[in-house]
Amino acid sequence: MAQRKVAIVTGASAGIGQATAVALARRGYAVVVSARRAEKLAEVADACRAAGSEGIVKVADVSDQAQVDELVNSTVSRLGRLDVMVNNAGYGLRARVHETSDEQMRAIFDVNFHGVFHGCRAAAPVMMRQRSGHIFNVSSVIGKRGSPFNGAYCATKFAVAGLTDSLRVEMMPYKVRVTCVCPALTRTEFFDAMHGATGRSGKTFARFRGLTDPQTVGRKIAATVGKNSPELVFTLGGKFLTILATLSPRLTDMLMKLYHDELVKDAGASE
Repeated sequence: MAQRKVAIVTGASAGIGQATAVALARRGYAVVVSARRAEKLAEVADACRAAGSEGIVKVADVSDQAQVDELVNSTVSRLGRLDVMVNNAGYGLRARVHETSDEQMRAIFDVNFHGVFHGCRAAAPVMMRQRSGHIFNVSSVIGKRGSPFNGAYCATKFAVAGLTDSLRVEMMPYKVRVTCVCPALTRTEFFDAMHGATGRSGKTFARFRGLTDPQTVGRKIAATVGKNSPELVFTLGGKFLTILATLSPRLTDMLMKLYHDELVKDAGASE
């Protein structure tokens, strides 16, 4: 009898993490859902069970390497293996670069970048021993091209993309896949939880690029497991932005200036 496949999803209490956990459960994975909000995780685990698989709650703060190590080690001890690691936990910060404090920058890097790094460092040795597995690191379209008022967030997501590129090649000899996930704006709690946001940020940016349902991202991640897909970009607008940023940084700046001006206008209207 074949051993069941096992997945861990961080930042699984809502949004992309929640959608990915349920999508993996529908494909038969036993899913360990992790975040800091135990009550929300319980709901996601129930949804995984309703999808016909096993949902296990493990509260952890990804900024703490010891907690991430325990998350991975306890999963392997209980379920015997680890086939998919989705490093998704993160949050936003709306501020101009020169207005961002040292504390804010360090805090967002602790979660958005170091959280991903901790997950990779914990999962990679397990998968190397298995000579199989797939790591997904959630970056962003604006981890490919920075946008105004998101400098700290963009910096973390650029770092995630670079880390993922390096890890992907390092894992090739062990038959472990590594994919960088680059969503555009999604219909999640992201803007509600964004530090410094007014609540209008998402609506403003959506006029330029639209919003993606988190279920679309989650289903695509689940469908990509085991495939040689270096990067996932989900919308035509996102693909256009990443290509344009490479071909014409100056034109991309002009486009981003339109977004900047809209944000400034909205901020003035809300005061």
